[in-house]
Amino acid sequence: MHPQLTSLHTFLTETAWKLPEARDYWHQKGLIGTPEFFTMQDLKAYVNSPMLMPDYFSLIYQGKKVDCSKAIAHKVVQRTHIQFLNRGIIEEYLSRGAALVLEGLDIVSPEINQFCAAIDESRPNILSNAVVFFSQRGAEAYRGHRDSDDVLVMHLAGQKTWRLHERQAPRRVDLGEMPPEKMGPLRAEVTLNPGDAMFIRAGTPHQVETKSPYSMHISFDIVDRNVFPETALELLLEQYNRASARSYTPSEEIVGKLMEHASSPEFKQRIAAVHRETTLHCKQFRSLLGSNVVRAFDKWL
Repeated sequence: MHPQLTSLHTFLTETAWKLPEARDYWHQKGLIGTPEFFTMQDLKAYVNSPMLMPDYFSLIYQGKKVDCSKAIAHKVVQRTHIQFLNRGIIEEYLSRGAALVLEGLDIVSPEINQFCAAIDESRPNILSNAVVFFSQRGAEAYRGHRDSDDVLVMHLAGQKTWRLHERQAPRRVDLGEMPPEKMGPLRAEVTLNPGDAMFIRAGTPHQVETKSPYSMHISFDIVDRNVFPETALELLLEQYNRASARSYTPSEEIVGKLMEHASSPEFKQRIAAVHRETTLHCKQFRSLLGSNVVRAFDKWL
C-alpha cells in the first residue's frame, strides 16, 4: 500500500475510531504532506480512459446532474455495436465550471482497493467505497446534506471550506439535499488544504465551498453492511407464516406471537447465518477486485 495511504489508515484506526462518541468530526492538518497517490494527472487519465461510461461519474452543473446517457456513441464492427462515451460532454461542462464526481475508484485502482480492503478489515461487516470530488469555485457537486455513513476525507488539491453542523439522530429518510433551516446549528468551519485529513461521523450535516479556482478531494464512505432491517423483517415474517396465530386472535396477541418468533433461537440463528453470508460476500468482492488482473500475456513479455 502507498505510504501515504498507510498514514491515512493509521489516522482512521488510531485516531478517528477512538474519538469520544460526542465528537462529530476530527481534522488532521498536513497528515501526508503533498498527496501523490492520486493527483490531477490521475484524474485526467481516469476521465480520458476509453472505457469510461456514465455509471462511473457524475457531472453537476448549476446544482443539477447532467444526463450523460445521450453522449454514448457507438461504432459498428462486423454487425456488433461497440459503445463508447463522447467525452466532449465532460469537456463542455467542465469549461462552464461544472463539478465532477468519480465513482468506483477501488475498481480501477489496485492501491485504492488495497486501502479500502484495509478499512474493511478494521470493523466487522464494512464495505467501503472511494469517491473523488473535483469542484470549481462557485460550483460544488452537492449542496447541504448529511451522509448515512461515516466518511473519511483526504484533501488532494486546492482549498475547500467545510461547514459542519450539529450531528442529528440516525434516520433513513430525508437523506438528500437539505434546506438551510434543516441543517441545524453550525458547529465548526474547517478549511482543508492538500494533505489534510478529516473524519466525519454519519448524520453530521455539512456543506462545502471551494475557496481556490478548483479543489479535489477523495472521500471514503465507510458503509455498514450488517443485516438490514428489511432483511430481518422479511425473515421474521417468513418464520411467522410457518407458525402463525390462530384465526380471530386479538391483534395485540398476534404482535406478541411475532415478537416471540423474534426472540426465538431459530430466528437468531437465521440472522447469524445471513450475517456470516454477508461478511463472506464482502470479503469475496474485495478479493475479486484485488485479483482482477489478466496475466496470461506475461509469459510473452
